[in-house]
Amino acid sequence: MNRNHDIDLVGFKCPIPILKISKKIKQLSKGDTLSIIATDSMIKIDLPIFCNESNCRLIEIVDKSDHIYCKIEVI
Repeated sequence: MNRNHDIDLVGFKCPIPILKISKKIKQLSKGDTLSIIATDSMIKIDLPIFCNESNCRLIEIVDKSDHIYCKIEVI
């Protein structure tokens, strides 16, 4: 059964968000999703690159005022 997991990266600056995401997805199963909340705008650049180079699919990136909401799926 696929599950959604959350990770709060508010306040962390590059490269810490991607390092924490990388560590978290190692604990997930194929088909699981990871919802991410962040404040560092670099995640909008780093996350698509990370997904392209790993076993993840970028579902969305939504920039709302002072927070960035992202969702990826482990493939």
